[in-house]
Amino acid sequence: MESDTLRKHRILVLGANGQLGREFAHIGPSYEYCHFHFAAKSQVNIHDTSSLSAIMEEIKPDYVINCAAYTAVDKAESEADLCFETNAYACRSICEAVKTSGSRLVHFSSDYVYHSYNGFPLMETAPTEPRGVYARSKLEGEKIIRESGVPALILRTSWVVSSFGHNFVKTMLRLGREKSTLNVVSDQYGTPTYARHLATAVMDILLLTESEADKAELFNETYNYSPEGIISWYDLASTIMELAGLDCKVMPIPTSAYPTPAVRPHWSVMSKKKIRQSFDLETGHWRTGIRQCLEDLRAGD
Repeated sequence: MESDTLRKHRILVLGANGQLGREFAHIGPSYEYCHFHFAAKSQVNIHDTSSLSAIMEEIKPDYVINCAAYTAVDKAESEADLCFETNAYACRSICEAVKTSGSRLVHFSSDYVYHSYNGFPLMETAPTEPRGVYARSKLEGEKIIRESGVPALILRTSWVVSSFGHNFVKTMLRLGREKSTLNVVSDQYGTPTYARHLATAVMDILLLTESEADKAELFNETYNYSPEGIISWYDLASTIMELAGLDCKVMPIPTSAYPTPAVRPHWSVMSKKKIRQSFDLETGHWRTGIRQCLEDLRAGD
C-alpha cells in the first residue's frame, strides 16, 4: 500500500494495559504510516458511551481494536456480573460509539464459546455451547456486536500467551524454577497463541482491508485464529521446560484430578481455513510462537 494512503489511518486500542494491548504497543512502531492511540482503563470507561464517544471524537479512528477483557476464568464463576459487564455489556457501549464515529471494530472472542467436540478442528459454523460464566459472557459479547450492525471483525482465539502480563508460560517458568516435579492436565487439547502473532495478524488484515476491495468485503465476519498443531496443556508445559532448560519433570494428570470452578473445554482445536483463505494469512506452528515468547522474555530479563 502507498505511504500516503497508510498515513491517513488511525487506530484506537482499548484495554491498552492488558497483555494483548501491550503487544499492539510493542509492534506499533513497525507500522510507521499508522497512527496508534492507546487507551487504558484509567483513560476511558468502556462501559460509558459518552466517555468512548469523547475519545473517538478527538482521535477519529478508522479502526477500534477492543483488547479489554475479563479473563479470570475461574474467578468469573463468583464474579459473574463483573465478567459480563466487561466481556458482553461493554460491547454495547463500544458499538454505539463506533457507530457514531463511523469506525470499524476489531473484537477478540474465545475458543470457550464452542465447548463441543466432533473429532475435527472446530469451524466457525460449529455449534456454540458455552459452559461457565466466562464462556457465556464471550458469546454474549459476540451477539451484541453482531446485533448492533457495526462493521466488526471478530476473532476467536485460544490459549493466549505473551511476554507481558500473567499467563501459562510465565506460570510454568516460575513453577519450573521452584519445583522438581509438576502435575499438568493432559486431556484438554488446543493450540497456544502467541499474542504478538495475533496482533500482527490483525494488522495484516487491516492493511489488506484498506488496500484490496475484495478483502474489505470479508472484514465483517467471525474467524478463528490460532497457530497450527494440536497439543495438551501437559505437552505445552513439557515444551516450556525443555526450551527454557529447566530441570522440572512434568507429570500428566486427567482433568478429574485437577478440579476447577470453571469447566474447561476438552477440545479447543480450531480450523483456520477460513481466515487463511480470506486474508492470505500464514498461521504458522504453535512451537514457533512459544519459542519466540520465551526468547522475548529472556530479552526482557
